[in-house]
Amino acid sequence: MGAIGMRCNTCHGQANFDPAGVRYGVPGHPQWHIAPIEMAWLGRTLGEICEQIKDPRRNGGKTMQELIHHMAEDTLVGWGWAPGKGREPAPGTQKEFGALIQAWADAGAACPKS
Repeated sequence: MGAIGMRCNTCHGQANFDPAGVRYGVPGHPQWHIAPIEMAWLGRTLGEICEQIKDPRRNGGKTMQELIHHMAEDTLVGWGWAPGKGREPAPGTQKEFGALIQAWADAGAACPKS
């Protein structure tokens, strides 16, 4: 939730803050936070990211059904489709994303080889 004296909510409010005259707004959401470092994807292959997403030890303890719900309905995940000024939204919609995740899970949730 941020360093002492610099908690996330010091800058990040309940909603995006997009003031005039700036290139990028400040992201906001009622539960705004950054994923823990152990959930980072930087430097990982698609296969490694896929395995990490499915691993309850590294995904916040979620089962596949909980992952589907999280990705399809969680409003913080949904922020990606309304990221505010200066940021490109995720393609499609969160509903479409949820349907894709469900189809992937229904097909066995296979991961690409790293």
